[in-house]
Amino acid sequence: MVRLKKIILLILSLSLVISFYVSKNFFKTDNFKTHASSANDGGEKSNHLRLIDNSRRKLNDMQLLMSTKKQIIPWGANSIGINKLQVKQEPVSKVKVAILDSGINREHEDLKGKVVKEFNAINPGQPLYDTYGHGTAIAGTIAASDNEVGIRGVSPNVEIYSVKVLDDKGRGNVRDLVRGIKWCIDNNKVQVMNISFGMSLDNPELRKAIETAINSGIIVVAAAGNNYGRKTDYPANYKDVISVTAVNSNYKMASFSARGKIDFSAPGVDILTTSNNGGYGMYSGTSLAAAYVTGIVAIILEEPEQFGISKLKKNKKFSSEMIDLLRRYSVKIGNKTYYGNGFVKLS
Repeated sequence: MVRLKKIILLILSLSLVISFYVSKNFFKTDNFKTHASSANDGGEKSNHLRLIDNSRRKLNDMQLLMSTKKQIIPWGANSIGINKLQVKQEPVSKVKVAILDSGINREHEDLKGKVVKEFNAINPGQPLYDTYGHGTAIAGTIAASDNEVGIRGVSPNVEIYSVKVLDDKGRGNVRDLVRGIKWCIDNNKVQVMNISFGMSLDNPELRKAIETAINSGIIVVAAAGNNYGRKTDYPANYKDVISVTAVNSNYKMASFSARGKIDFSAPGVDILTTSNNGGYGMYSGTSLAAAYVTGIVAIILEEPEQFGISKLKKNKKFSSEMIDLLRRYSVKIGNKTYYGNGFVKLS
């Protein structure tokens, strides 16, 4: 009976991967596209980094989770080296990360206590619910708790600011996104903004809002886009926005990835993370890759001394300085047009 239950759960998990991939990877909204479906420059550090060999994995992360009663570290989190870092359990000052997305299921067992503030940019004053599921998946990748259940996110100690800019069908518009960005700038001490979706055309209003955020010292991380070889989406295409593309567990570019203005590569295929129904699912897309880099940035901001830097000063050069630092922690894996400066790996 137990074995039959596991087989049924495995079939359901595989179905979830496929359905999320089709609905989100190909779904084009009014203005935005969500980017999940369910090379270094001579810096010294990268010369000492080595990629983890994932080729011997016998089970995918969903199968591993189902077969054990313990928390697991997904292949992506393991590949970027978080298990070797000595991060404080409770830092004095938690890094503040804004997730601009479809909302977050804050009652999920791996996300309880993470969301400290919410803003509904679509309907200000109204409560937030993540009916679409995209935002909850991003939140789990970044910050799932280091506890005894589910998965561990990249940076479990962060404080999350949930900003709803995508509706219940994953659609959005520039007006609401700009409103959400301004809220992050004006009302909070947000340090990092994660934007795991984009649009194919430049927009002056969006460009100005992003520039204002960066000039105020906020680091903006965005998905390059699931564009199958076409150019990088906006806002990832803007100067000083950290543009992230997706690779699989063998560090090969995902088939849906964009090309052009790519800064870094990160895990983005078969990513196990939190789902809005309270469980877990495996998703693919540059959305998840961007979330990984957001988590990496948060770790650096939490423990700057570990990365050979003094505390970074929050100013308009903050983003460019962070990009330079990430280059030193990147392993070159291919053509810069597709992989950017390489795969970001902290240890």
